[in-house]
Amino acid sequence: MPVGVRLRPAVLLLLLAGCAASGLMHSRASQPGMPCTEAARVARGALTRLAYESVLVTPPAPGTPGTIVAKKPIAYDGVSHAVTRYANATVTITCSNSGATFDAATDEPLPGSLTFKSDFASTVAAVAARREQRPRLASRPETGIVITVEPLRGGDARAEFDIDLPAAGVTPVRLRIENRSERTYTFAPRAVRLITQEDARAKPLSTADLATRAAAAQPALQQKQIAAATLPPGASVAGFLYFPASAYRRATIVLIDQASEEEEGFSVEF
Repeated sequence: MPVGVRLRPAVLLLLLAGCAASGLMHSRASQPGMPCTEAARVARGALTRLAYESVLVTPPAPGTPGTIVAKKPIAYDGVSHAVTRYANATVTITCSNSGATFDAATDEPLPGSLTFKSDFASTVAAVAARREQRPRLASRPETGIVITVEPLRGGDARAEFDIDLPAAGVTPVRLRIENRSERTYTFAPRAVRLITQEDARAKPLSTADLATRAAAAQPALQQKQIAAATLPPGASVAGFLYFPASAYRRATIVLIDQASEEEEGFSVEF
């Protein structure tokens, strides 16, 4: 193509359609200086953030590429909410003394595949940056309100509940709140919100929704669900909340200071 030629929107759409018709969308990312021992974990973390569950992992070694094969649900039965179609992704990891390179491909259809190239590269960078953060010294524990939030994917959900909840349309989210402050707070689970990769806000599923999507697991879901609580200094509360199956990147939690009756909001990135 001659240098400097601009594509008209119609031509650009035809080219994108051609990529989709070929069945694969590709993306490449690099992390200079990253060792092989970190590369596989970073690739899996990036796929998880993009809502893919790793089903096969071959770790890389110097001179020997590694491979991660993953899938994510993209279509559900309107009545049973069971998964009817998966998108597949493959990441080839090549590492050397200079760092790691990630070559990814997905057969996800339009429109999701249009952003895969940029999303995968930026997500690899984000996961790698989080892993570079140094841990706190044991002599300097966190103070104030300490909140941990962990959405469970298919394999982890099966281990916890004996059922693949994401395949049934449910994302279970493990939540723990520790009050290491000198104040007393009130926690209401219904005020928790999750933010998707597309910046949509989701609230916890109702009991009726859970019964519809995962009736077989209903007793375990209720038993492990986090409860509303009053948290005096030194207290903690833990358990699960259940959200519509999706790729989430952030949680927002609201606590109420009992003394001032004011709300305090907290944001937790995954």
